[in-house]
Amino acid sequence: MQENSPTFFFIGLAGKKIIFFFLLALCSILNFSKLNAQENLPEYDELAVEVNIPKMGVIELPIAIKDQDAFLPVKELFDFLKIKNEENDNVISGFIIHPDSTYQINPVANEISYKNQTYNLSESDFIQTPTGLYLKSDYFGEIFGLNTNFSFRSLSVKLETDLELPAIKEMRLKKMRENLDLVKGIVTPDTAIARRNPFFKPGTLDWGVITTQQSDIENDNRLTLGLGTMFLGGETNLMLNYSTRVPFDSRNQFYQWRYVNNDNTIFKQVTAGRIFTRATSSLFAPVAGVQVSNTPMQNRRSFGSYILSDYTEPRWTVELYVNNILIDFAEADASGFYTFEVPLMYGNTAVSLRFYGPWGEERVEERMINIPYNFVPKNELEYTLSAGVVEDEDNRRFSRLNFNYGLSNGITIGGGVEYLSEVESGEVMPFVSSSVRLASNLLFSGQYMYGVKGEGLLSYRTPGNVQVDLNYIKYHEDQTAIIYNYLEERKISLSAPIRGKNFSMFSRFSINQILMPTTEFTTAQLLLSGAIMGVSTNLTTYGIYNDRTKNPTIYSSISQTYRLPNQFLLSPQLQYDFSRNRVNNAILELERPIFKGGFFNVAYENNFIRDAHIFEIGLRYTFDFAQTALTSRIGNRNSSFVQSARGSLMLDDNTGYVMASNRTAMSKAALTIIPFLDYNTNRIKDPMEPAVPGLELKNMGRQTYNEDKTILRISDLQPYIDIMLELDPESLDNIAWRIPNSKIKVHTIPNQFTEIHVPVEVMGEVAGMVYIQDESGLSGQGRIIINILDENGNRAARILSEGHGYFTHLGLKPGNYTAEIDAEQLETLGYTSTPSEIPFEIEVDEYGDIVDNLEFVLEK
Repeated sequence: MQENSPTFFFIGLAGKKIIFFFLLALCSILNFSKLNAQENLPEYDELAVEVNIPKMGVIELPIAIKDQDAFLPVKELFDFLKIKNEENDNVISGFIIHPDSTYQINPVANEISYKNQTYNLSESDFIQTPTGLYLKSDYFGEIFGLNTNFSFRSLSVKLETDLELPAIKEMRLKKMRENLDLVKGIVTPDTAIARRNPFFKPGTLDWGVITTQQSDIENDNRLTLGLGTMFLGGETNLMLNYSTRVPFDSRNQFYQWRYVNNDNTIFKQVTAGRIFTRATSSLFAPVAGVQVSNTPMQNRRSFGSYILSDYTEPRWTVELYVNNILIDFAEADASGFYTFEVPLMYGNTAVSLRFYGPWGEERVEERMINIPYNFVPKNELEYTLSAGVVEDEDNRRFSRLNFNYGLSNGITIGGGVEYLSEVESGEVMPFVSSSVRLASNLLFSGQYMYGVKGEGLLSYRTPGNVQVDLNYIKYHEDQTAIIYNYLEERKISLSAPIRGKNFSMFSRFSINQILMPTTEFTTAQLLLSGAIMGVSTNLTTYGIYNDRTKNPTIYSSISQTYRLPNQFLLSPQLQYDFSRNRVNNAILELERPIFKGGFFNVAYENNFIRDAHIFEIGLRYTFDFAQTALTSRIGNRNSSFVQSARGSLMLDDNTGYVMASNRTAMSKAALTIIPFLDYNTNRIKDPMEPAVPGLELKNMGRQTYNEDKTILRISDLQPYIDIMLELDPESLDNIAWRIPNSKIKVHTIPNQFTEIHVPVEVMGEVAGMVYIQDESGLSGQGRIIINILDENGNRAARILSEGHGYFTHLGLKPGNYTAEIDAEQLETLGYTSTPSEIPFEIEVDEYGDIVDNLEFVLEK
């Protein structure tokens, strides 16, 4: 029979009529139910709103709305504020802050008593529901001092009070403890990455090329290669320096192996190869040997500062390292002057400075500057033992042992012995030392080395940051360990900030006197460096006096930098000799940024003493992978052309990626962060678990991503320190993705990328309704507690239904669960639940599973 026959036509027509009448009947039933429900609606509406409590944050509480008035739940609000409360026969009683401040809320008698005073209320000021008691919001402020302001526009409540409630006090104390921990350097992570010291791991490559062509001198081509790896569990660094004008010599190369473990009490640092000796004897060649120390690499608590200032090339960048940790950096001014405030820390050893020029220059050698104050915490002993060979013509043997012991946190005593072969005045040189904190701003340091010298340094800093340093050194007449023939050194230095309405300057005045067997040599310096009306200015005046000459030599140098329109920088320099009444030297330089990372400059220099005129033109450009520079200097006596480039490569062998950078990478640490969807919640990345894109950090800089943003890399980190990574959960694209541990502690290891897998759990959502069956029919019921139990019977979630009975919760891991109404609440209310429990399953899904068909019906 065909489908378009008359029989099928009439059957289809009849079917459509039946469907039409069925839909009409259904609409009638729904309209009747709606009218019936409207007739039985309560006189108030229940809904969840945000309550803003200063010093505590925002919470969500159910409130009742009746006749444009807001009613707040008494017990829930008091529980959150940790106000003592007990409920008995619908009467709530307790006390606020002090046991004498008792209260009682009695809705049956329509009264509230507080601090022996009774307040009469009307029945309309309370709302009694099957799940609890609501009180009109105005009375929380009038009676208890908890002022609540309800906003219909934003559906929010703001609570203000002058009382230090238990919850507010507890949060204040917690915040104080957290701040105290931050001051002490104590941070509690959610998880910690175990330290790994591989036997061998390739790491970084620093490179630099400088070629120089000169008119009157042989051309010079320089190449530097720095290789940083991990070998035998320690940091291994090799630096090769090659020049076509200088023969290849091992003394110009750098090689070092270093193992660091700050948790080891005996050997925290073991170094082989080139070592930094802190020798008192004059060593003009590097020392190759072994050094062992129990001094930690990590800095301890700082208790003061020490002003360190010196000169380098103009506008070079200077980095300050304390115990191999970058503390600060500064750019030298137009004259090359720079200054730092070096933090004085317990266990401090030495300071190193690294210099980077604007035209690609880099001083790979480190200037080690011993801080005269070496404090050690109370009852702790620190030592350093060094032994090796001086790479000079005689290959002299060198060794040094020094220790320091903290008598108190303000007094440290020390001593040791230094040995250097072929020293005529004595190869063995014992010494004693001490550092004393006489007052909060008064420090003393002293050292005496037998047969060599004795010295003392006294430093005082006023509350206005004016610092006075007195230094005296007495040399033994017959000593030969130090090559200088000095008998005494006397030095006084005064440093002070000078601030005015239109200027801010750093000033230093110093006098240094050197006594030698046949003459005295005195130098004085007055330095002013800072900004005058926005112009960077350095004015330095030198005075040199020798008792063999009649008149002293006095000259001044002034350097300034002006910021002109269109991003031009104008830097004039002038040196004037007052002794001869003449100008010694004059320089004028003009610089402007071009393109995105380039700088172009022209300069002219006139040296009046040598009658030399030099014209300079240069261009430097910073790429992502290298810093490059071209410079031409044309003069009447000599001309030169310089081309330079430098950069680095760093291998991420975890992902097979090579990162190029325009900065040095050797001895730097890096991290590879790989977030992934942890389907089985085992915290291990399995092959079938995909990567998560877009994860961001809150507290780190120099972050780079791969193309699909599933791998986050952080470079240029200082090694051997514990850092805290704070992951940003809000940066994830899906609301169902959750990071269980957002604070990760990791110990940085140099010359490698430390791999960190971040598990991201996929959470499921459960939702449903709670109804109450009574004489008027079925209606939604709010403030009912629904417990979610896992397959082991443990509570995974506790949900409170909203005003109309709806409940929802996002945050369930994949697995089998059971939902049930809270038994204790059911017993209190005198209800039973149908069904008593509902089993359900949250399945594994990339975007999170949703189960939203749970329904409970409560009956008396």
